[in-house]
Amino acid sequence: MPGILLAIAGLLMLAGGCEKSPTPPTPPLAVDSLALYRQAFANPAECAGCHPNHYQEWQQSMHAYAFTDPVFFTLNAIGQQRSGNQLDQFCIKCHSPFAALLQEAPPGFDPNALSSLAKNGLHCDACHTMKSFERGKAFRTFHLDRVRRGPISDPQPNSYHASAFDDRFIFSDFCSACHDVKSLDGQVLLEATNTEWDNSPYLAMGLHCQDCHMPAYRGQAALGGPLRDNVHRHTFTGVDYPLVDFPGKDETIARVRELLENSVSMAVSAPAQVAAGGSFAIEVSITNDRTGHNVPSGTIFERQMWIEIVVKDADSGAELFASGLLDPNGDLRNHHSEYVSNGQLPADTALALFNGTPIDQGGHETLFFWEARTVENRTIPPFETRSAIYSLTAPAQPGTLEVSVRLRFRSFPPYLLRAIGEESLLPNLLIFDMETDNRAIAVSN
Repeated sequence: MPGILLAIAGLLMLAGGCEKSPTPPTPPLAVDSLALYRQAFANPAECAGCHPNHYQEWQQSMHAYAFTDPVFFTLNAIGQQRSGNQLDQFCIKCHSPFAALLQEAPPGFDPNALSSLAKNGLHCDACHTMKSFERGKAFRTFHLDRVRRGPISDPQPNSYHASAFDDRFIFSDFCSACHDVKSLDGQVLLEATNTEWDNSPYLAMGLHCQDCHMPAYRGQAALGGPLRDNVHRHTFTGVDYPLVDFPGKDETIARVRELLENSVSMAVSAPAQVAAGGSFAIEVSITNDRTGHNVPSGTIFERQMWIEIVVKDADSGAELFASGLLDPNGDLRNHHSEYVSNGQLPADTALALFNGTPIDQGGHETLFFWEARTVENRTIPPFETRSAIYSLTAPAQPGTLEVSVRLRFRSFPPYLLRAIGEESLLPNLLIFDMETDNRAIAVSN
């Protein structure tokens, strides 16, 4: 009996011990990877304290404008609707890499509900923390170690972040993540700026995108840093400019104008004298002799570069010939002109227009480049020339002809802005004259 009681007491003690033993530790909660991302990246305003020049330049850039642009938001929304949301992050990933990474911009997202990391578009940390990218498919991965990489081989220590040299910042291929744009299935190269550069003599010449679009100057990369000869501008000037109020808009337009006026050469060949009633020709040649890629480039479906030529009688002012003029809507007089389609104006059959046309799977032109299965390309590659020849007949009476020629450019055609419901932006759409020529032709018996 005593043995049995002891055994029972032992069991009770064991049972009591089990009840009082500590419970297994609860595993730590999983850390939200999006929270880690937000901790690793900085808003561009945080960079301004040490890099005020870079920050001010970036503020005026189209990289900063990329997720402010109303045309972008409208086209992205149309693309989602037309594709049944299959477009997804196709446009977002370049216009705001962090909006895509942080999952803030699903189809139908509210632009007003974005974090500052997302709404600032393509900003400092998008490039300077980039780990890997794929040509035509944006930045793929990012460093989370808060080290900022760049093209300076001997970065100076600072108390805010560690710095490291990355030679990829020196070469054009760095830009290919977003400036070679492939279709959703990867089969069609929709924007080919980097490929155009690859195929140009500039590759062998050792010139890169950064040489023109991020020109170097002597200065400080950061406050208190040493004077360097290789500090780069961060305005990223191209041919686009803000269509709404935006920091430095006037300065950006001035830089775009200067760039366009130094992009190509135009030569006009015309006789100094013609016989009254006789036939003659005027040839206008455009040579891409100063640009490292095709002209125009990028979203060539939206760009318009064209030759305007007007021939008038000097005495009466009567117009004898014209091509490249606009209809009352501001459109060129081709099939996109409502006035031509309605028969109110004749088509401009002599129009010399340099751009691209997206052709959909049905073989028809589409307004939306992401639907293209092929691309009709009328742009001018580096060091090549395209010419337009205008065959004319001189007046029957002696006199003088005035010939005016302009090479003109604009970033959007009015018909596209109207088609997507952005007519309010039309007054802000500018036409730049890249080249001009004026001359006289004597008409004699």
